[in-house]
Amino acid sequence: MSSKKVEFLKARLRNTEPSISLDRARLVTEFYRIPSVESPISRKAHLLEYLLKNMKIFINPESIFVGDHGERYRSVPVYPEWGSNWILEDIDTFDTRSTDKLAWGNPGDKEELIKICTEWKGHGFREVVDSKIPEDMQQASLDGLITIGSRIVSTASHMPEYGEIFKKGFRKMIEEIQEKLDSIDHYDYVTQEQKDTWEGMIVTLEAAIQFAHRYVDLAREMAVTEKDEKRKAELIRIAETCERVPEYPPRTFYEAMQFFWFIHLIYQIENAGHNHSVGRFDQFMYPYYEHDIEEGIATDDEIVEMIECMLIKWTEIFELRDHIEAEAYAGFPMWTNITIGGIDSEGKNACNRLTNLFLDAADGAETTQPAISFRYNKKIDRETFRHALKLTQKGLGQPAFFNDDINIPRVLANGCNDIREARDYAIEGCVEAQVPGKTDFRPVAGFINILKVLELAMHNGVDPNTGRQFGPKTGTMDEMDSMEKFMDAYKKQLSYIIDYHLKAYGICSALHSQICPTVFASTLVEGCIEKGRILQKDGAKYSSTGTFVSGVANAADSLAAIDQVCFQQKLLTLAELTDILDHNYEGHEEWHQMLLNKYVHFGNDDDLVDDYCRQVITYCAEENRAHLDSRFGRYELILLNQTYNIWQGRVVGATPDGRKAGEPLANNASPSNGMDRNGPTAVGNSIGKMDTIMVPKGVLVNHKFDPAVAKGEKGLEMLETFVKGYCEAGGQHVQINVVDTATLRDAQVHPENYKNLMVRVAGYSAFFVELDPRVQENIIGRTEHSACC
Repeated sequence: MSSKKVEFLKARLRNTEPSISLDRARLVTEFYRIPSVESPISRKAHLLEYLLKNMKIFINPESIFVGDHGERYRSVPVYPEWGSNWILEDIDTFDTRSTDKLAWGNPGDKEELIKICTEWKGHGFREVVDSKIPEDMQQASLDGLITIGSRIVSTASHMPEYGEIFKKGFRKMIEEIQEKLDSIDHYDYVTQEQKDTWEGMIVTLEAAIQFAHRYVDLAREMAVTEKDEKRKAELIRIAETCERVPEYPPRTFYEAMQFFWFIHLIYQIENAGHNHSVGRFDQFMYPYYEHDIEEGIATDDEIVEMIECMLIKWTEIFELRDHIEAEAYAGFPMWTNITIGGIDSEGKNACNRLTNLFLDAADGAETTQPAISFRYNKKIDRETFRHALKLTQKGLGQPAFFNDDINIPRVLANGCNDIREARDYAIEGCVEAQVPGKTDFRPVAGFINILKVLELAMHNGVDPNTGRQFGPKTGTMDEMDSMEKFMDAYKKQLSYIIDYHLKAYGICSALHSQICPTVFASTLVEGCIEKGRILQKDGAKYSSTGTFVSGVANAADSLAAIDQVCFQQKLLTLAELTDILDHNYEGHEEWHQMLLNKYVHFGNDDDLVDDYCRQVITYCAEENRAHLDSRFGRYELILLNQTYNIWQGRVVGATPDGRKAGEPLANNASPSNGMDRNGPTAVGNSIGKMDTIMVPKGVLVNHKFDPAVAKGEKGLEMLETFVKGYCEAGGQHVQINVVDTATLRDAQVHPENYKNLMVRVAGYSAFFVELDPRVQENIIGRTEHSACC
């Protein structure tokens, strides 16, 4: 049972309407009105300094950790320097749209934001990028063939090695950077940029220290007038803590938590963005837990309460998104990911007492952020593993389970050359395994709609929805007299569109290195201080970029159907099948039903369709890896689509898998909704046939179990057997919803009764009633398993 404090904080979070904060927009506009010819790195460093010095701060009632990114509780800042045209286009719908709705904080805020964005119009990063990207590439994005990532957010996706930062504190880091500056003995264009980088790093670290000191003053002022002695003591502790961290190393669990929060928050203040993940919390925080218990400074219950308060704090941060992304990323996710369990760098079981306390806290807090990733392996402590499964059994949509036996080799295959580092991986974003503190991972080059590409292949490179020739001419369907010829045509279309997509993203990401350096973030990733380089210029030890594909199961199902119907059984020619699809099965309902129900579908442990899935994924992975990003890192494939499968499905006509025009694509790497008919074990076997080493950034798979079969000790044993069997079959990742369709339907009708109902959407969880109705329907449509085999 959570404490009264935690229950108060939970209620405030769930009952406070999210709103738009103008504080940052005002400050950044004021800052850029001041003329300057300093370098972009220096300019960005001083912008962060100006924001941390002048942004409004407050301490919420009952809160024990301080620091917010908006001017009021649960408010979201606006980043006009990243683009304002889209804000002006969407501004009338922020408070009325069906998902991720945002209120206006004060009368007149909407009119003021229009004025600010009008001043910025045409001059933000998005507008600069769009002016450089060819019109046909932008059209491909508008038509749903691709998306181009990172146009209104930073490329940076951060996961520091907090344990190493805690050992030094920012003052020691400043001293080390100053030594680098003092060692410069010759100036040229290289050393001048290094000098700008090191000086900018010092500016941001000093600004962070002074930002913490502002809370020292505020907490002491509040303590003077506070009548409640317990709260007065909390305010004094806040002041004493902020006087020490982040300037100096933390001494206690509480100080380490506040230090962590300042870093996490300032990442968000520095630049628009997400994917700022935590790493292996139960490992880097364990020494502070052990110290506090041994010294009698804190009890287990107090540690749990601190973690619960921090989980709520994590959930208070979110982003302002346009109407497309508000639907595609429904539920205000920030993809903050926290990793627990697994093995340590020596290969031993890493579960400890803090692992279990964190699970207790997650059970009590019931928050959607951060996404919790539990690392599973054969050496795992069974009691802790079952503890994690109990959260799943409860229906929290947490944690997701990751297979060490697959992920460690994948980290090595992705360029890591140290087995100890690879064993220490943590999950960043949704499913991406990275080395904490050493990696600059760009999570979103964008999404490629590979079912739309299949449609291009069936129309000689033409998009039948618009009549535009987007792909190469690879032959008419009358010319396709074998499955081999059709597969060759499809692969040529994929190759062309992948190259096309990465050229578009390359323009965007190269501009990031020139215009939008993340200076503060660069101080906290190994390699950047040593080289005197920002992350966007290959500062980190490891660099890579993730590309996403949508419609994996649909493409595999469609290829298997074409093979069987047109070539093995010769019931239709490819031209005849294409004509049926172009008419959305009208007048051919018998073929619609046969393709849905008679022919094989991915997720049922059928070798034919599973092999087509493997072929397509391996080909896409190889084509991506053949390109280098703007830092000369690799492009790596990720099998997930968030809820873009709904938006991207609207632009694809009827397909050979039985899907009708406009219907959603399959979610992530999972089978198409309702098509996995042989139980979850068969799904795991199908996933296991993929060459997952070729997809080193992750394979996201959703499962839904009926609560009736997941309850009690037998239900727990069933879930344990399923996750273990899934991992042994070669699965990299699995996440589970334990909820029935009847409950979800009732929540749609009576949302007021289900404010705390959480579901797993993609690589994140969300409160079901806050999701767009189309996203709700897609979740309801996932197969509900009544057994694990």
